[in-house]
Amino acid sequence: MAPPDPDPLAAARAAFVAPETRTLDLPRPLALDLGGELQVRVAYREWGTLSPAGDNCVVVCHALTGSADADRWWTRMFGPGRALDPERDYVVCSNLLGSCYGTTGPASTDPATGRPWLGDFPAITVRDMVRAQGELVKALGVKKIRLVVGGSLGGMQTLEWALTFPELVEAIAPIACSARHSAWAIGIGEAQRQAIMADPRWRAGRYDPADPPSAGLAVARMMAMLTYRSMPSFEERFGRRPQTAELFAMESYLRYQGRQLVERFDPATYVTLTRAMDTHDVSRGRGEFEEVLRAVKQPALVVSIDSDDLYLPREQEEIARLVPGARLARLASMDGHDAFLIDVDWISERVAEFRGRPVEARARPRAPAPPPRAVADARGEVSLLVLGTGKVGGELLEQLQRQRAALERDWDVSLRVVGVADSRRTLFDEAGVRLEGWRERLDAQPETGRFGLPGSAPLLERLGRLPQPVLVDVTCDPAMDRVYAEAFRRGVDVVGSNKLPLAAPAEARRALEEARRQAHRRYEYETTVGASLPVFDTLHRLQRAGDRVRRIEGSVSGTLGFAVSELMKGQPLSLVVRWARELGYTEADPRDDLSGLDAARKALILAREIGMRASLEDVRREPLVPGAVLAPGSLQELYEALRGHDGQAMDAAARLRRAGRVLRYLVAVDAEAGTIRCGPVEVAPDHRAAALHGVEAYVAFTTERHAAAPLLVQGAGVGGALTASGVLEDIFKLSVGHGAR
Repeated sequence: MAPPDPDPLAAARAAFVAPETRTLDLPRPLALDLGGELQVRVAYREWGTLSPAGDNCVVVCHALTGSADADRWWTRMFGPGRALDPERDYVVCSNLLGSCYGTTGPASTDPATGRPWLGDFPAITVRDMVRAQGELVKALGVKKIRLVVGGSLGGMQTLEWALTFPELVEAIAPIACSARHSAWAIGIGEAQRQAIMADPRWRAGRYDPADPPSAGLAVARMMAMLTYRSMPSFEERFGRRPQTAELFAMESYLRYQGRQLVERFDPATYVTLTRAMDTHDVSRGRGEFEEVLRAVKQPALVVSIDSDDLYLPREQEEIARLVPGARLARLASMDGHDAFLIDVDWISERVAEFRGRPVEARARPRAPAPPPRAVADARGEVSLLVLGTGKVGGELLEQLQRQRAALERDWDVSLRVVGVADSRRTLFDEAGVRLEGWRERLDAQPETGRFGLPGSAPLLERLGRLPQPVLVDVTCDPAMDRVYAEAFRRGVDVVGSNKLPLAAPAEARRALEEARRQAHRRYEYETTVGASLPVFDTLHRLQRAGDRVRRIEGSVSGTLGFAVSELMKGQPLSLVVRWARELGYTEADPRDDLSGLDAARKALILAREIGMRASLEDVRREPLVPGAVLAPGSLQELYEALRGHDGQAMDAAARLRRAGRVLRYLVAVDAEAGTIRCGPVEVAPDHRAAALHGVEAYVAFTTERHAAAPLLVQGAGVGGALTASGVLEDIFKLSVGHGAR
């Protein structure tokens, strides 16, 4: 058996690292500024080709929680007519020293112990980060760096590049940063660190990686978010608008941001990097502050944001005043420090002008106080190809049309539908599909058949070239596992409510997971069990905390829940099934529900999530009605067969009512016994399933820590609107993690 992973969350963070990322082990230990030395591995990305003379390099430096994937978080800085043109430039961005996206940091393994460094990682400085990057570019054959550019912590690195490698660097563009960390910035960082350290799970920095101080990290992120924007920005976006009866939209936004960082970042890394930022002072060990800045010999474009409350405009004015070859560019924005990630067209235009390059005509500065907007590149842009236009797909597109502006305003994400496909046609437009009248435009497309391989491979290739591409599958197509694998290989993430790929034969399921893992893509499928209920989210949180699931029990079919609830009220089953289908509760063929096949698939998916090696044939399945009723045929033939069974079913329900019992259709996954079962069960009135109403579903997790009282997830378990909202939430999960700060 393989030894346990010393960092169990490494795989989760890997989902935020592009498959193009490469690594370099520095040939000799790096001597650290504050003492000691460290053997360093550097993760990096590169775009374009290094010239034979090695003199066309541009270095991009990322900020606090970013990664080397500059083309994700600064997408519109790249391309012809932009600041960074891979046809002319050799662009390099490395994950900085001390981070957790591939470069050596607290989440890396300490060779002396075989465990992650965590809080025992040696103290580092911004200067150390730059010296590690310097070793990287030299190893890549770079002889001259035309420009170093970065914002926030990336801007601090940019200044250090000018002073540490004066002969190598020709020009710099520090954005929204200072030349030395102020008392204000140090205080903000310390408050965030104390939030992490106050979490009982911190354990003096020696926490269990499977049970990290997540609450503290989330609070630290919430504090940071308040410094990344300005008060007018928050007032415009949220005001005092309520999100729920008990929660302001502003509170909801901060909690969301906290949760999202926890999913992709390491607490000790956050502590290490914020402390490194506090060491930032270009004059440390070099002489008088003003004289050191006057010694910077490179031309410099210093970018200031007028509403920045974290690194105040006067700090950039100081740099521009003291550096002899500096020019100051002032960005008028109400978006605060984050404007360097929002007004990317403006930043690109200024940097291109600074480099003496023609500017793309459509790049224009944004007015300081514009009306509400939905500018795609102003936020993390997500490109969606939606497969399926039935009850769920149609509702998803309607929700996107109705709520898009509010969603973008609240969550900093621009959702752009670039394609829609049904079983006969596909509509695709890289510029975006206008959602008003999408059905008419789809119907006007030529018939090409269902979306599948090999015919759809070129379309996946086109999708993969767009910003943050996501394939959204709300079909029930059994062949989608091959499409998913191809999407992963093309750099496309997947969100699916389709259960069939997850319940596929074991070999196909393993192949799909291997394709996802090799491509470092993400696959979100929360809605495959329980519609919008957080079943997998709850399960994965238990597993990340090191808990072990012993048993899973539940009513996972909202359709069967509705059927047996109505049957217990005295309604004929044939009528109930007809109602359920008309309401959109059933599978395409209700026989899949009545036979227990749909519930069995869900039970299998849950079993596989807790590590059980099982196939659909291993599920002991008992149908709700006799097998003869479920003989293949038309819907009308099914209804006729059910009518013939109505008397027997209603008599059985009446008998149960007289006995004080309730009929429910339940699944049970027993990890210790290795069994998976689903079927009708007669339960006592005090059983948790007895109180279910209508389409309510529940899943109960019995674990080592929840042994006496299982952890319960309960709510409506079926419905197009609910499933669509769950799919939308999964899309948002994919949209975070690529910010530069």
